[in-house]
Amino acid sequence: MVHVLSAHITNHCRLFHNFQLGNTKFFVSLFYFWNCDSPWEKRDKRGIMMKDKSPVNIVVPVYNVADLLSRCVDSLLAQTYEDVRIVLVDDGSTDDCPAICDRYAEQDPRITSLHRTNGGLSAARNTGIDHVFSIEEPSRGRYIAFVDSDDWVEPGYVESMLETLEAYDADAAQCGHFVSYAPDNEDDKDPAHTRATLDRAQAVESLCRNGLWDVTAWNKLYRLDLFRQIRYPEGLLYEDTATTYLITQECDRVAVDMTSQYHYTQRYTSIAYGTTWKDSKLDLVLAGDRMAAWVCEHYPDLKTAAAEKRAYVRLSTLSQMVNTSHQDKDLARRLRREVLSVAPTVLRDRRASKRDKLGILALLPGFWCYRAIWSRYYEAKRNRTVAGPAGAPDTTGKEQS
Repeated sequence: MVHVLSAHITNHCRLFHNFQLGNTKFFVSLFYFWNCDSPWEKRDKRGIMMKDKSPVNIVVPVYNVADLLSRCVDSLLAQTYEDVRIVLVDDGSTDDCPAICDRYAEQDPRITSLHRTNGGLSAARNTGIDHVFSIEEPSRGRYIAFVDSDDWVEPGYVESMLETLEAYDADAAQCGHFVSYAPDNEDDKDPAHTRATLDRAQAVESLCRNGLWDVTAWNKLYRLDLFRQIRYPEGLLYEDTATTYLITQECDRVAVDMTSQYHYTQRYTSIAYGTTWKDSKLDLVLAGDRMAAWVCEHYPDLKTAAAEKRAYVRLSTLSQMVNTSHQDKDLARRLRREVLSVAPTVLRDRRASKRDKLGILALLPGFWCYRAIWSRYYEAKRNRTVAGPAGAPDTTGKEQS
């Protein structure tokens, strides 16, 4: 009996010892699991934990920028977030751009070179989006960004926006940018480097008021799924104004870190900013009115913000008429009349920008007053920005196909 009891106790002790040993191994394994990189949670170069090491697609429309293209592509290859897939879409360039794109694609497997007949910026972007969706998952990745081929970005461009997007569980993220007028002559558009999150309605209102969340495509990182049913309108200038609000509507939340990561090259020979009038500049009014009508339908509480958008696109078009010395009195009268039709709403709106209110007040006496004020401002701005520190004029132009 004693021997049986002793053996029984011995067996229980052995089981208890094995249980302890097993639990020790279990807890050691658990500790190791939580403190080591998992397949879906990896560290970047700076040791920051990234929840999703998914490839980031960057679509670059290319058109006749052979002298600037290498600067753009090299800046993308220098990203601290290395898993980038760069899609160069040559939009029927007549210079050396096609050969440059192909050469980069041959040198780096992360780069794809596509060629198409000239169709414009929207068509080139859409070609890049379609290419990304043609890639099988999971190689396709979950994110997409757009960079203009005559611009360039900081090394942390992708990584910073990806961190912002993931930190706030947002569907899109936006960074700050410099406006580059000439070599060594840049303006930081948000020196305060504001950080914020906006829900869908707040983001739509910001688009109407040209606020923190803006219409531009190139300073943002998007979840790729946002583009399953959305493409940029082809044949329309100011395609961002016509599209970004539709993308924003698909977002539950957007996040902004206005630390400047993007260098936007603004030059005075471009379609949008050039000194030659083209009727395509009226596309801004068309896109703005479509957006304002959509906002009134989907967000009745934002009707005053929509009114400000209608005023803004017309004031901007009138400014373009001044910049290009376009003498179309009937068009000027019509635009002025349409601005004044929403003027009471905008002027009474405490949330409306001072810029738009001042533009309306300058227009009240007549277009002649607006033209006099704006022309002096524009000339002063050009004198300040076109020449760099050495006084050399900026002779390059931001080309758009």
